[in-house]
Formats: sequence, C-alpha cells, structure tokens
Amino acid sequence: MDKRKIQRSGTTYYVYLPSAWCRENNITKDSVISIKKSSKGELVLFPEEIEKSDTKLKIDLSEKSIDVINKIIIASYINPLKSFEIKLDKPLSSEQVLEHKKLLGGLELVDFEDKKISCQTTVSLTSPDLILLNMIKKIINIISLIRKGDVYELIERYEEEIDKSNLLIHKVIISSFMFRKHQELRNIDLFYIGLISKTLEQLADDLIEFDKVDKFLTEISTVIKKLEKTIQNIDQKKVVSFVNEISSVAESEKDSEHIYKKRIISQLNHICEILSNWMITNKIDS
Repeated sequence: MDKRKIQRSGTTYYVYLPSAWCRENNITKDSVISIKKSSKGELVLFPEEIEKSDTKLKIDLSEKSIDVINKIIIASYINPLKSFEIKLDKPLSSEQVLEHKKLLGGLELVDFEDKKISCQTTVSLTSPDLILLNMIKKIINIISLIRKGDVYELIERYEEEIDKSNLLIHKVIISSFMFRKHQELRNIDLFYIGLISKTLEQLADDLIEFDKVDKFLTEISTVIKKLEKTIQNIDQKKVVSFVNEISSVAESEKDSEHIYKKRIISQLNHICEILSNWMITNKIDS
C-alpha cells in the first residue's frame, strides 16, 4: 500500500496523486475527478467526473386499473431514479401480478410484494450487489407462491427473472473487469457476488420441483431471509449464525433421499463457504 503525507495550506488539506496513476488515466491539470466516501469512511477517487443519481421516489396509489399502474411503473422506470416504490391500497392477487408481468415484458427488476411495487432502476446496472438482493427477494416470493399452491406460470416467470438477474450481474462484473468501470465495490466483492448469484440461480431452478406441503420449504424460506440480512452486512457474527443455520437444516434432512433437497443443501453449503471466505477477506482488508 502506497503511503503519502498530508500537506496543509491554511485551512486546506491536500495530498499529491501518484504520477503513475495520473498517466495511466490521462489525468492533466485540467482534469476533473470524482470523490466518494465509502461505507467504511474511506475516500475513493474516480479518474473522471461521474454523475450523481440518488433520487428515490415513493408513490401512494389507490388506482386499481392495471393499465394505470403499469403506466406509472414504466414512467418511474425510465426516469433517472435510484429506486422507486409504489404503495397500493389493496394487495394484488397472483393473477393480477401475472398480468402485470406479461404487460411489463423485460422490466425484470420490478418486484411485486403484496401492497408494494418496488424497483432498483438504472443504478442496478452498475450495482450487482443490489441485483443480488433483488434475486433473493424473488426466491422468497417463489417459495411463498409454491406454499400457497399458486399460479405455476407466475412461479415460472419469477424463475426466469432470476436467470436474467444472474446474467445481468455477470455482465456488469465482466464489463467492470474488462473496461475498468468505476464501482464502489472492490473487485473481490464482485467475484463473491458472482459466485453467490450463480448458486442462487441453481437453487431457484430446484425449488420449483417441490410440493406446497413440504415443510422443507418453510426451513428454506427462513434461511434465505437470513441470507438477505447477512449479505447486507457481512460480519463474523452474521456469517457464523448463517452457517450454523444451514448445518441445522442439513442435520434434520440427513436421512432424506429427496434429490432436490440434497442439491439445495449442497448449494446452501456452498454459499456458506463463499460467505466465510468473503468475511475473512473483509477482515484482512479492514
């Protein structure tokens, strides 16, 4: 790690940028760079000016018309928003959610949860961590729909969206590696996100093979919700708790001959390994 002494002139503090970095990024005296503060309190320099887009939108909508709701969703999606959330008076039925998804087509990042429609918009194209959390929410929705014995076509659509999200995550990661796209995430974070994303895609494929009365789905729903919280803040306590949770599920199903149960437990164990590695990486880099 390169160390540089802080200089001071009056009330201004400054530090000289590494000349090699400036040459590599064609930085001149007329260049403008961007500075962001990371969640760890670090200052991150970007070798070009970047636009800030932190606008979040929340709408309360009493309208029941599918046409009106879809137009509001699309208008929110195409505007420069970081995220939007539409709250409805009454929850949508599974048939209504399916109809919305048919009409919305490729807007796979739009998520429906009872009385709420939410979306991480254009920021998701450069934020694979947000897409990953969106994938987890969709898996939770799939489990809920299976347990209710709901419309199979809707379950299939959620599964297709998870596949698309996984592809989008890897597209962002590859683009970041090849073209040096500026990310607040470290390259190693992108690596771990890609591994978890691929494993979750496989897990979603196996979930649709379960019957609604299988209590195993209840256990998996619990651990997937725990995974969501663990990924939001990967620390030792949460990772250890998650690993113990998976070990408990594996122990309770150790005599099962159900091939898909075995596969899902194997996938969850793989996620445990990834999270453990990620946690140790964070400790080393802290």
